[in-house]
Amino acid sequence: MKKLLYTFLAVSIIFAACKKEEDEIVTPPPSIVGVWTPTSVVQDSSQTVTINGEIIYEMDGELLTFSGSQTMTPEEADMQGNMEFTSDGKMLVDGDEMDYTYANNVLTITDEDTTMILPCLVTQTDLTLTMEQVMDTAWVEPGFGDISISASYVMTINCSRNTAVNTNVNQRIGNTNNSWFVKPKFNIVKLLNSIKQK
Repeated sequence: MKKLLYTFLAVSIIFAACKKEEDEIVTPPPSIVGVWTPTSVVQDSSQTVTINGEIIYEMDGELLTFSGSQTMTPEEADMQGNMEFTSDGKMLVDGDEMDYTYANNVLTITDEDTTMILPCLVTQTDLTLTMEQVMDTAWVEPGFGDISISASYVMTINCSRNTAVNTNVNQRIGNTNNSWFVKPKFNIVKLLNSIKQK
């Protein structure tokens, strides 16, 4: 009977250890904290306009019904600089500071009266943010009839982690003498010895 109990105990420990190893393999989502540099912007947009049930493609030279996708550089999309997420829940973009929370691949950004909820994917090296606006509206316009507009606009911002920028915000804010710049550390003795040997 003792041998049977020891066997069960040993098997339980092995399963617990295996289970723990499996749990450790499944890592939690990586932290979004850091500096991110936009690398590309993808815009997908579509719009359909109908009058009395008929799709109107163009009116007075203006395209009303369309669908398409466009990939741009950050500069072409009017994006300048980096995005920084600090460990204390602050997002810094072009000198503006906003609050953020991140959980379950959802980034919530709050700025005074505005709250944006953005689906996102984050790894150790890449961040993808998706902004989407959808509109469905209909009304009766005298002289035209029933008008409906259905539109969708999706912007995907692809970023890579910028490891060359100092992320210590406290050192940078209000510091005009650039002392926040992290200088590379050298082993002076080793460097001098290698120069002498040459």
